[in-house]
Amino acid sequence: MKRKQFVKFGVLFFAITFLLIAVIIIGRSVHLAKSNIENVKINLGSSEAYSQEELQAAADVILEEISSWNSVKKVYAISYCCDESTPDNENYCRGFISTEYAHCVVFDSSFKTSGSALSEGFNPDSVYDGWHWIVVKDENNEWKLLDWGY
Repeated sequence: MKRKQFVKFGVLFFAITFLLIAVIIIGRSVHLAKSNIENVKINLGSSEAYSQEELQAAADVILEEISSWNSVKKVYAISYCCDESTPDNENYCRGFISTEYAHCVVFDSSFKTSGSALSEGFNPDSVYDGWHWIVVKDENNEWKLLDWGY
């Protein structure tokens, strides 16, 4: 009888230990994915075309995307380019794909890649300045990423 209880206790102990380790690893992974956007400077500037809330919502879409990139170690800044570029951006957006978007904004960013960035197409341990993000409003009036890069 004692042997069965000992085996049950061992199995239970192993299962609890395994679950705790899994929770710690998953929690650490989630934290690491989001830690590259900690302390990022967001410059929304001033706009006659968009409210600060609209620009922040567009910037949040960018932050959500880049926080999932393991190749990016640290995001330094994200900045709204300006209203002056908006008509050109909208023409670019219309020519990019067949869907016509009523609103299109461009942000610049600056970030540093990790040592393993080469596997995702970046130079390892490098700073990328002037990386553009093109964000459009879809048919549901929600911001979504259309394109990014130089």
